[in-house]
Parts: sequence; structure tokens; C-alpha cells
Amino acid sequence: MKNNAVSIDIADVMELMLDAVCVVDRDGYFVFVSAAFERMFGYAPSDVIGQPMVNMVYEEDRVETLETVDTIISGQVQPRFENRWVRKDGKVVNVLWSARWSEEHQVRIAVAHDITERKEMEARLLYAAGHDDLTCLPNRTLLLDRLQTALTLADREQVGLSVLFIDIDGFKDVNDLRGHAVGDLLLQQIAERLGACVRKSDTVGRLGGDEFLIILNKASTLEGMALVAEKIRAELGRAFVIDGVESRVSASIGAARYPEDGKAPLALVQSADKAMYVAKNDGGDQVVLATS
Repeated sequence: MKNNAVSIDIADVMELMLDAVCVVDRDGYFVFVSAAFERMFGYAPSDVIGQPMVNMVYEEDRVETLETVDTIISGQVQPRFENRWVRKDGKVVNVLWSARWSEEHQVRIAVAHDITERKEMEARLLYAAGHDDLTCLPNRTLLLDRLQTALTLADREQVGLSVLFIDIDGFKDVNDLRGHAVGDLLLQQIAERLGACVRKSDTVGRLGGDEFLIILNKASTLEGMALVAEKIRAELGRAFVIDGVESRVSASIGAARYPEDGKAPLALVQSADKAMYVAKNDGGDQVVLATS
């Protein structure tokens, strides 16, 4: 049986690796970085050797990163972890680390794998799952989730909360007369106006079709809720100009308050929905309060 010894130059292996390798001493200073380190982060070895590793970590991740490093040095099992680093050009890189502590050499050896693309894809998928494609507003799923969070906060802080259920009167006529493309543009403009009528702490979402829902956080008085609802009704009553042509619609708005009109998300939405239908059946272009 033939047995040939093979001599491998570790430097050649490091040069070929796509993942970056770095070695950091007990005090957190770089003592070695591979060629891939510069490709991944933009820093040459001469830029970082002798410099604190934490300086490259995204500021919001520094405390957690240092805590993780401590667990590695102390011998606790921490084979992999994620954080964000800042490239030399200022771009943020999401990194998956595989690391171990060498007690013999008193250094931490770590391999960095760039997962920025994966993280961006996950963020896009998460956003798409919770937002309406046309208006980019929260969809029904995200709205109910936010409403549950808002109700929990309102209950804990003992503050009011209101929900406005909005249906667009006359939208079908515009959609049928001028076509779906114009109808889509109209919905986008409606979404913009709704957003301009409320605070940043409130939530505007699209339930589907020409129905929208607004969560008014900390809406402590009936008068305050009614004021916002009337502002919205007036704003949506102004003409919309699309491709140089005016289109007019109006809004039927049902308003419900927590806890008087419902204590759970669906119950509160249903109360506002019923009030909206009363407004709709009574001619539209009005605000109707839910009955407790």
C-alpha cells in the first residue's frame, strides 16, 4: 500500500477560503486575519492587527457580542453566533461566526461567514407576509397582531384605544369606469391620505379591496376619536387627481373603542365593521360609533 506524505501550506489554504478567519487575543485585539477578511470587510491586515475587535462590531450589537466572547473564553459551549459588523466603506455585514478558545495559545479563533444576503431575503419575506403589495400598508394578519399588542399595552397602562373601520364609497364606480390601473392608483393615494391623518404611533392598514383599518393608540376620549374620524372623512372627500382627471369618492367609517366595544382584537374590529355598515346603509360619507 502506497503512503505518500502530503505537505500543505496553511497560508495557501487561507488564501483559497471564501470565509474569513481571524484570531483575537484574550484582550480582544486582532493578532491575525486571513486574505478573505479583507474581501469581506474591506480592511487589510495592517489596518486591524493590534486593533480592538469590538471597534468593527455594529454599535447596537457590541454588548451582546462581548458577552458571547466571555462565554467562549470561559469554556462554555458557544460554537456559533450571529452579529453585525461594519465594513470599511460603512456598509453593515451580517455575520455567522464559528469560534473557539485556545487555552494553549490564549487566543480566540473565529471563522466568519457572510449571511447578509440571507438576512435581507428573510427580511423581505417577513415584510411581504405582513404587508399589502399595492399600498405597502400592514395587511390583515399584521393589523390583528399589532392590535393585540396595542390592547395589551392599553390594558397595562389603563389608557383608551380606538379602531376605525373605513370603506370607500364610490370606489367600484371609479374602478369600473376608469379601469383597474386607475383604481390601484386611487387606493395608493387613499393610503397616503390616511397616513397623513394620524400620528406615527398609530397604525393604518388595508384589510383588502377598498377596506382599511386604523388603530388609534392611546385615544383616551370619544371626542378625540371622533375628531380623527371626521378629519379622515373630510380628507377622503376631496377630489383625487389621477392622470389629470379628477375622481371623487367618500368614506363610510365605523368607530369602536376599547374596552367598551370589545376587549379582543376580532371583537373590536367586528364592532367597528358593524358600525361602518350602518354608515354605508344610511347613505355613506359619515362616521358612526359602535354601540356598546
